[in-house]
Amino acid sequence: GFATVMLVLSLVVTVLTQLVANLLQLRTRHLRDGVLQIFLHLGWEFAGERAKALAHEIVGRKDAITREDLIENLLALAQTMPELKTKITTLVPAFDPLALLAHLRRTTLELSVERPDLSTASVRSTAMARTPAAGLASEVFGAFDSTMDQVSEKFTSQSRKLVAIFGIALALALPLDTFDLLQRFARSDAARDQAVALAQTLTVNEPSTRAAYAKLEATEVIVVPTTPAEWLARWQKVNYVGVAAGALLLTLGAPFWFQVLKDLLKLRSAVAGQESQDRAQRQAALTDSPPPPSGERGAL
Repeated sequence: GFATVMLVLSLVVTVLTQLVANLLQLRTRHLRDGVLQIFLHLGWEFAGERAKALAHEIVGRKDAITREDLIENLLALAQTMPELKTKITTLVPAFDPLALLAHLRRTTLELSVERPDLSTASVRSTAMARTPAAGLASEVFGAFDSTMDQVSEKFTSQSRKLVAIFGIALALALPLDTFDLLQRFARSDAARDQAVALAQTLTVNEPSTRAAYAKLEATEVIVVPTTPAEWLARWQKVNYVGVAAGALLLTLGAPFWFQVLKDLLKLRSAVAGQESQDRAQRQAALTDSPPPPSGERGAL
């Protein structure tokens, strides 16, 4: 039950984190920085604002970009940016960027017809290797993977900070006293049964944060203060150490609690199966035992 509550609250924290990340366009900003780092790694020292404008033009509002998309965007934008056209011409001499882009797209279409069994990513990579764009691709691909790995790590680190901030804020807003929560489960059979049923639903189906939160709130497992006076009154009764523990546990994130809940349900099923097996063995032993003796036996 405790793991179920922590998972539901962690899902609330995840939703808040995603909302803020989308509002601030964190993925897009990190992606633009990654494209700029690729230019620097390749030695394409454009003027500062021109490089930022090119990265903004390539990324736009996208949350992700593939290596093939980056190559096609560079070829398409080369006509409007002489510095970029010069760099591409150096890597792919005697080819106009637009003509090279048309050749690349035609080869991709032909290959997709010839090999329908290949995935789209494999078709695009193979087509790029068969065209003169392979020289440009080899330079860009070498810098793309390492740079995007670094960008992903930075975004993950920033997301974890947001999770920690919202986890602490949610624990303080409720307030979430872990000791009081455990006592509620110890006192209420209905709360435990509801939590177990909800846990099985969460691990089987796609979790609905709003529905799961409503179920826990209906059984008063989660109590949300409705007024500032009620919130202050709750703070006078809670254990500060329990609230601090709850805040720290929420910062672990929803994936951690989802895995913990799955492991606990497996353990619960295994224990229940062992108990059923032991009960069946005891009943069989009682059935096979000889009947008790009847009548007088021995010397009276």
